[in-house]
Amino acid sequence: MPPPQAAGAPLSILVDFDGTISRADITDVLLASHATDPEWRVRDEAYVAGRVGSRTLLAWDATILEQDRERLEATVRGQPLDPSFPGFAREMLSLGAVLEVVSDGLGFYVEPCLARMGAAGVPVATARMDFDTRPFRLDFPYGHPSCLVCGTCKRGRVLAHRSAGRFVAFVGDGESDRWAAWYADLVFGKDRLADVCRAGGWAFREWTDFTDVGRQVRALIEEGGIPRTTGELAALRSSRSDREPICGPEVWGEGRVAPVR
Repeated sequence: MPPPQAAGAPLSILVDFDGTISRADITDVLLASHATDPEWRVRDEAYVAGRVGSRTLLAWDATILEQDRERLEATVRGQPLDPSFPGFAREMLSLGAVLEVVSDGLGFYVEPCLARMGAAGVPVATARMDFDTRPFRLDFPYGHPSCLVCGTCKRGRVLAHRSAGRFVAFVGDGESDRWAAWYADLVFGKDRLADVCRAGGWAFREWTDFTDVGRQVRALIEEGGIPRTTGELAALRSSRSDREPICGPEVWGEGRVAPVR
């Protein structure tokens, strides 16, 4: 999916879903309620520890879920969402920004949740669940073609927007967000992502909800911290050097399935 173009500020805002737009990690909620193999908790701990990549983990997760789509979707409908996101989305679009949700989870629930909260139509990059197979199969249309660590390559989405001449802000909370945060121009982080940024000495801004993010974005635009024109963006980019990659085939080689930290 190429980054969409928009009039106005050359700003793209990429937003994680689980634990960011949704209050909880819905993939974990589904596994806790519907997993048929208790080993999922051990494998999830291995993922958090960096011993397995999300693509391998999620592909397995799909096979050990209760194979009943209606029951899974009923559980999803009961999960709380951040009510401040739709207003934030409308405001950012009114500024001419591009908005995209990037999720490295089971994927099938993201668009229905956005529609339920009044934010239908926001582009989504995530995995696709095939409910017609038994067991269910997860496909990864936004995975990297030669780095197999992540199900959805959030780094790839950041770099796609950057290569389209856009200033990229990333909003997230979790472990998989580290691979986007390193490459983004501006990071809003909380919870696990905030811990990662602090440990690495990465610049980031703390946030509580999307009203808070919107307030900070508006202030940064007014102060010049976010470019308002392509000329301002070009000047910003020429004044700083891009970071060296920390993930992907340039660092780990092709075919890697677990991260190296």
